[in-house]
Amino acid sequence: MMPRLPRKQSSTEYYHVMLRGINREACFRSDKVKQVFMELLKEQQDKELISMLAWCVMDNHVHLLLKAETGNMSKAIQATALKFAAKYNAYNERSGPVFGDRYRSECIEDDTYLLGALRYIHCNPVKAGMVANCADYAWSSYSEYLTDEGRYLDKEQRQIVLGLFGGPREFAEFHAVADDAEYLEMREDILAARKERAFNLVEQYCSAKGVTDASQLLSSKRVFADICGLLTEEGKLTLRQVAEVLGTSHRRVFNALQDNA
Repeated sequence: MMPRLPRKQSSTEYYHVMLRGINREACFRSDKVKQVFMELLKEQQDKELISMLAWCVMDNHVHLLLKAETGNMSKAIQATALKFAAKYNAYNERSGPVFGDRYRSECIEDDTYLLGALRYIHCNPVKAGMVANCADYAWSSYSEYLTDEGRYLDKEQRQIVLGLFGGPREFAEFHAVADDAEYLEMREDILAARKERAFNLVEQYCSAKGVTDASQLLSSKRVFADICGLLTEEGKLTLRQVAEVLGTSHRRVFNALQDNA
């Protein structure tokens, strides 16, 4: 087995960090679970091991922008992950790790990259097709920069970041600018988040419509067309991706959408 390489150290002590559910599982499915994770992370910040500049909790992964000494950051993330796994496993009557592999981190060496990573983290739900605007997503630090009611950001680091903008308006305008640069999370991770969102949308549809048999999704022409429309419009999936999620053909999805037009 190859030994783990030591983490690169940032000269600024700023890092972009990501943790992802094992096998891309949705370990942050509910608001309550997201809050549990953030409260555990805040405990580590209160111990002054890390300082949070940005955060975003998705359904199957979390992005963080941190200032920390490398060793302290590792201690903080590991402690948070272990405590979260204990609570998550107890609640779900499961065992084993919740997160896949060790957390991923990327060094940030200048203000340009810092602000790019900040925007990327806040825009993650938008890119995944979960919301139309950063402000519409409750589980990120975006709103903490627009009000003084933030709970999780380090106050000093928040002021440093805001000092790089002229004010809240400039902050919001910066986030509206398109940025195609790839940061820590790659394209397949965005697609995975979209597919997880798709499964959630199917569950919500079935619950609302009283669909109890999975076979109805394919056997009922009306239900199938509704689901296809939902996954392309709200889920932001392509026709081929919808077909993959539903276990059917691209042609059948195409025909269902044409008939439903």
